Amino acid sequence: MKNICQLYMPSVFRSYGNEALEKVAGILPALKSAGFEGVYLIALWLDGGYDNGFDVVEYVVNPKFGTDEELEKLVQKAHELDIEVGVDVVPNHVSDRNVLAENCLNDIAGYEDALYVASEEEAKRLTDAGVPSFFGKHAYSLVDGKYVRSTFADYYQLNVNWENQKVKEYFANVFQKLKDMGIDFVRADCGELLLEDVSKADPTNPLACLNIEASVKALYEVAGGMKLFYECFFPQTAQLLEDLPGAYALDCSYVLTAQQPTEWPNHLKLVPLVGGHDQKTVADRGLDANELLKKMEPFEYGFLDIPTLISWRTYPGHLQGDEEYDAAMDNPNQRFRARRPIGPILDKFLQK
Repeated sequence: MKNICQLYMPSVFRSYGNEALEKVAGILPALKSAGFEGVYLIALWLDGGYDNGFDVVEYVVNPKFGTDEELEKLVQKAHELDIEVGVDVVPNHVSDRNVLAENCLNDIAGYEDALYVASEEEAKRLTDAGVPSFFGKHAYSLVDGKYVRSTFADYYQLNVNWENQKVKEYFANVFQKLKDMGIDFVRADCGELLLEDVSKADPTNPLACLNIEASVKALYEVAGGMKLFYECFFPQTAQLLEDLPGAYALDCSYVLTAQQPTEWPNHLKLVPLVGGHDQKTVADRGLDANELLKKMEPFEYGFLDIPTLISWRTYPGHLQGDEEYDAAMDNPNQRFRARRPIGPILDKFLQK
């Protein structure tokens, strides 16, 4: 089994500033010694600062953490140690400052429907009909005089329309860049939520608009053979991926809540995740980490984050006493700035 170490880059930044990538490169030998065969850098890209690093402005390394060149050096060093490197791609939505959003909002030819734009009357009708907003307040947000579909952080994150050729080309170029940099795998944030038909809105079923199968396949096609871990919201996703070589369902919800499927899938396409980018430990969730780790054994891959891995063994008190974190967590648009420094946890990890 390949254990993949998840490192949330804003937390690394809290401890090491713009030497964050350099620090990660420096601990790769320790990760290898601890049994990790992969490292996953989450929330790495230049973002707008409104949703934990997932309102991507551009797929370049956030200068807070380092540079693209430093990332390439990290990848080279990892490969010398036989460690795979993975990153996020967020295909469902972009920052309002992303080129796809800006070109659509400015009516640039070919981008007119790169976002889901509606009239004020239509936006209200569809919202009333049950078009969902999963992590924001508004299904449609008013941005530069236009009502745009927004399911995550309101007008700071705007849904892109995967029926638009420019959107497909944009993400195909992103994947090509990552392959050119030597990146080995990608976690697709909300990769199952790309295509929807809002005319099917149903207030009793927030998933009625979605076409999960078409979304999964659309992303797979533009990924160009990159190993993909889909963030898994729906049980059927793992089965859909059986026919897509190199594609896996990363099971976030079941493992973290300890609500396992009735029958744990008897194949290797569903990959368990222990921990999460919010850095809540297994103990914080009232779970038994050892039992969760045992559940990972039948699978080809398993994701673990360092705070979870360390805190349930040696350092249970790391969540107390951070006033900046505690205050800002009440504001969903400030959580990015409030991530806990990972330095004390890495120190424990390197000492053990």
